Amino acid sequence: MKSAEPLEVWRGDVLWISCDPSIGVEPRKTRTCVVVSNDIANRYGEAVTVVPTQRFTSERAARAYMVDLRRPRSTLHEARVANASMVMTYDKRRVVSRAGRVGPETLRALDTALGLHLGLESP
Repeated sequence: MKSAEPLEVWRGDVLWISCDPSIGVEPRKTRTCVVVSNDIANRYGEAVTVVPTQRFTSERAARAYMVDLRRPRSTLHEARVANASMVMTYDKRRVVSRAGRVGPETLRALDTALGLHLGLESP
């Protein structure tokens, strides 16, 4: 069930987002996602850009486009990784609730992973 009032959304927040309906390999179900859009867009925009999370495995965490979210890197209770190869933008009406936050170093690691995935990093 979605919250009655829209949440204030900040870069680095981890939100529960209803990703369905999805197509193909898109993230499915309601899942945690890390907010990567800037705070001006988050405050005034109708959408939020996020990186979905997945269950932590050492194999996933070793991939350059994945970021380890285990404590103390985030406040999440479950062991998760953020998958920068699946960066998505959703309407804010899909936001269900807040799940936690990532720390500044984790957000910088996510920026690096996004830069790699999007081809923004110089060789």
